[in-house]
Amino acid sequence: MPGPLPNQWGAEPCLDLVNSRWSDHLGSGRFYDRLSEPLWRRGFLEQWGYRVRDPDDAGAIADLAVLRSVLRNAFEAHLSRRRLPRSSRVALETQMNRAPIRLAMSSRPGGYELSLLRSGDDWDAVIAEVATSAGRLISQPRRLKVCANPHCSWMFVDESRPGTRRWCDVSICGSLINVRRHRALLAGR
Repeated sequence: MPGPLPNQWGAEPCLDLVNSRWSDHLGSGRFYDRLSEPLWRRGFLEQWGYRVRDPDDAGAIADLAVLRSVLRNAFEAHLSRRRLPRSSRVALETQMNRAPIRLAMSSRPGGYELSLLRSGDDWDAVIAEVATSAGRLISQPRRLKVCANPHCSWMFVDESRPGTRRWCDVSICGSLINVRRHRALLAGR
């Protein structure tokens, strides 16, 4: 059974949320879900600098599960190189706009800093920020990929210079697939 925290966090909060539910990379057909794990939620909130009054709010956990589904559907459409279906785009935009954004200026040494701040319920702000990270990821020219292990469902951003990264983690899925290929070659001799 995997632990409550990932080996490494993703490049964007939306990827960490999507990857909180994943298929067993070994091919057992089992799925794991970290969203219900209090330690994962606290780690996720800390990793991305989100502050909420109650990290165990059952309504917020249910809302995160809905958002995770919206994000997975939007990413799968994006990965297939087709336009987002209108329903996916509207669902994503609805989540991005759960907490309004306002501009604020704060003093800093030598001048001011302009910030975008979310207002409203703390969990609504978190959900809006996570959804916005997905909107940015889809709208920017970044290489979103799914692990090349056919049994793994992890999504990641390929930030390698040549854009040839295939595995969510080369030491886990990459090694597993390479060992299986090697054994198949040996068995075929």
